Amino acid sequence: MDQVISLPQIAAMHIHDSHPVVHVLLVVVYTLTTLAVVIFLVQFYRYKVRKNHSDFANYPLNSKRFRIMLLMVGLWFIFMLLQTWYVTYFNIGTSENQSAIEQLLRDTPIWTWVDAVLVAPVIEELIFRGLFFEFFFTKNSRLVRTIGVVVNGALFGGLHDLGASFPIYAIMGMLLAITYLWTKDIKYSITLHIINNFISFL
Repeated sequence: MDQVISLPQIAAMHIHDSHPVVHVLLVVVYTLTTLAVVIFLVQFYRYKVRKNHSDFANYPLNSKRFRIMLLMVGLWFIFMLLQTWYVTYFNIGTSENQSAIEQLLRDTPIWTWVDAVLVAPVIEELIFRGLFFEFFFTKNSRLVRTIGVVVNGALFGGLHDLGASFPIYAIMGMLLAITYLWTKDIKYSITLHIINNFISFL
């Protein structure tokens, strides 16, 4: 889904006409497409939550969720250190997903930053965490949720990279799934996802 939103960026890479009107039109297309996709996903997600009588909702940041977020951020940094070791030890090159992002970043830096750091986390969390757990593994039991986290991570990893970087994306997906299931609120996994993507651009 996020690839659809990136189409204006990809188009910009191949348009050599520097006329301002072209760039304005691309910005308009990008903005309208992004808004349409996000609004649709949010409304569909809310519909599924109501229909399934799920306990996922818009919960305030209380002490429990604050501790969960601190724990997940801590685990995330440990994961990033292990990721660095894994890539270095096994001499793994840049993943196809990362290479595509880096190419877009060179051609359309501002759009790519907005897309990868802000837009992608929202859309991917609504799909991979929000809607995923409304369609699958809906039973609120520890075993079912655990299996759901593993499957969710594998799906997330597989759709990002089927090569040597698969474990990295899979673990990333599992951490985001755990955050979503523990907080019962999609905005916390979105926040963690944004933090990860932002750090990746530093």
